[in-house]
Amino acid sequence: MFKDFFLFELKLRFKSVSTYIYFLLAALLPFFSIAARDFGPVGSGKVFLNSPYAFLLITTQVLAFGSILVAAIFGPPILRDFNGDTYQLIFTKPISKFGYLVGRWAGSMVTAIFVFSGIAVGTALGTLMPWADKLRIAPNDFGMYFRIYASIGIVQIFFLGSLFFCVAALTRNIVVVYLQGVALFAFYLIELVVVIASNKLERAWASIIDPFGLIMVQSLTRYWTVVERNALVPHWTGVFLYNRLVWLSVGALALLAAYALFPMSAEVLGSRRSTKKAEEARAGEEDEKKAPRRVAANLPSVTQIFDGATTWKQLFSMTRMRFFNIVREIPFWAITLIMLVFVLISGHFAGNNNGVEVWPVTFLMVLVVSGQSGLFLYIIGALYAGEVIWRERDVRFEQIHDSLPLRDWTDFVSKFLALAMVETVLASVVLVCGVLSQAMTGFFRFELGHYAKEIYLIYLPQLLMVVLLALFLQTVLGNKFVAHAVVVGFFILIPILYAWGIEKRMYLYAEITPYTYSDMNG
Repeated sequence: MFKDFFLFELKLRFKSVSTYIYFLLAALLPFFSIAARDFGPVGSGKVFLNSPYAFLLITTQVLAFGSILVAAIFGPPILRDFNGDTYQLIFTKPISKFGYLVGRWAGSMVTAIFVFSGIAVGTALGTLMPWADKLRIAPNDFGMYFRIYASIGIVQIFFLGSLFFCVAALTRNIVVVYLQGVALFAFYLIELVVVIASNKLERAWASIIDPFGLIMVQSLTRYWTVVERNALVPHWTGVFLYNRLVWLSVGALALLAAYALFPMSAEVLGSRRSTKKAEEARAGEEDEKKAPRRVAANLPSVTQIFDGATTWKQLFSMTRMRFFNIVREIPFWAITLIMLVFVLISGHFAGNNNGVEVWPVTFLMVLVVSGQSGLFLYIIGALYAGEVIWRERDVRFEQIHDSLPLRDWTDFVSKFLALAMVETVLASVVLVCGVLSQAMTGFFRFELGHYAKEIYLIYLPQLLMVVLLALFLQTVLGNKFVAHAVVVGFFILIPILYAWGIEKRMYLYAEITPYTYSDMNG
């Protein structure tokens, strides 16, 4: 039974275009770190661009920022049967829990290992490009690539994948899976800020409990010489060993929890839904009994009017409905809460300007809070762009929805306006966080006019352009997860284009002309 589910998952994944798009995304950053001058993690200097140190850094970074790809690989297999309502058929068959769960997990694990092997492929291809800096490229050592990928990449995939698989199996909600990834990455960024701000030489415990490995790798290699960076590979000793064991154990515990708590029964899995329907049916019957009997009468004739006024009423109504659909969801509030915590912590350090303590004046505060909240607002915009485009199809309402007397542009614009309202509200919350951070440090010269210019005239339009891009990709590509991956790849591509000398903002979507604000003359 395990073999059947395992092979089925592999065949399905390797027939899917999304698997190869994820592979391409994983290969892009390593490729350009070699092919583009001074773009890689080691920058300029004498360290080889494909040295063990460079490959270690690029593997850690791709796995950290690629956690959403891990969620997209490990989440859908366990949710596929529930989204398609086939679980009632599958779980009435004589299949084992081990074969079903472990088969699907193992298929996803092999797929993810293949996807992120693009890191090594991208690195090797980058060294072959004729325009690459040959003086800083060593011969490709595929044995070294494999050792680092096994000790960093495969361990990260096992830990993150098992965690996402467990949450998907127990909640059966893909949004919660993505939320878990966002929360994990957000709390990691908070840890990163605290570690960097404390500037301590001793980082043993911070390295051991580091889930993504960025702090650990930086701590291990910060005193390596150029020769060591070009030759050494981390060994499974000391802090590196303890970190790997901790997160391997977390991944194993997540798998055990999924196996122990997942109810392998169609009756149990459908009981909540069935109970809710039964309660609604009983409530309906009671209402019918209590309702007074009505005598049949001639109904008044109704004239249907579909003029311009009706179109605007429909636009307003659907925008309002979609806005409240988003803000009523628990994942939305969870992401927002994480953003608030992160922005307030970052705002606390806004007065630290290049190691010098200064007053947290408005232009410094705006720079910090908008920069730290940007990741979360981009995630909300991209994630819920997929949800509003796919909502009717996910609940199998699209045929009814498409037959309604509604103009196409009204439907699409209402989706954009709902997301624009959400981003505007959150941008306003970021503004309030900046003011609160200034007040908590004893600085009360808030300059609300400057806040409004920066947040609403510069910051918010960039967010809305990302929303438009995500809506466009979700509509054109026709696959929610592929569109999410392309949005992630888009943000990786922009700094690569800068490194290649493509700096004209007219060609770079959502980019603005750099500017420096003068606090002296405004």
